[in-house]
Amino acid sequence: MNIVQHRRAVIVLLSALVVFAGVNQAGAMGSGNPYLDAQTGLTYSLYKPVNTLGFPQTKFQLLVCGGGGEQWVYTRFNKAKKTVEVMQTMAGAHCSNPGLSMKMPNTKINGITAGVFVYCDPTKPALAKKCSTNDVTKVGGYLSFVLPGYYKMKAVSMQVQATGGVTYSQLVAVARSMTPASTKASN
Repeated sequence: MNIVQHRRAVIVLLSALVVFAGVNQAGAMGSGNPYLDAQTGLTYSLYKPVNTLGFPQTKFQLLVCGGGGEQWVYTRFNKAKKTVEVMQTMAGAHCSNPGLSMKMPNTKINGITAGVFVYCDPTKPALAKKCSTNDVTKVGGYLSFVLPGYYKMKAVSMQVQATGGVTYSQLVAVARSMTPASTKASN
């Protein structure tokens, strides 16, 4: 191979690498919507809150499920100390432990029964006995419920949690605002 042929081969090779790198980089960027990007790899439906109490989204993560199975989705919305977190897993999967809490009477989220839990310490019976949903503002709490799958995907277990001064009624408002994250079928 003479010098001219060698240079042409190098140029062709470098051009191919540049094109390949550009294609790979574009593919890694995704749609720019973390919900839609995450949904493409999951078999259960994802939801997102329309009402975030005006808090910006500060975190979106796909996490490994400690109990095995598909990844779960963690999202956080906060402003100063006030925080709302949404955890989504495939219905029936147990990927995380929300911590010590007191079970309160159930509530309805858009016609679906939701468990209500307040982070009152059950190991302190005198305080736990007085625990109510009003304590969500002071100690935090969460709602746990299952939403149906859409576009032939599986149902999703939702945990919507509030801490840092968010009230129980605000927590319920966020949970009631859950809407399908995908507006079109991916399959």
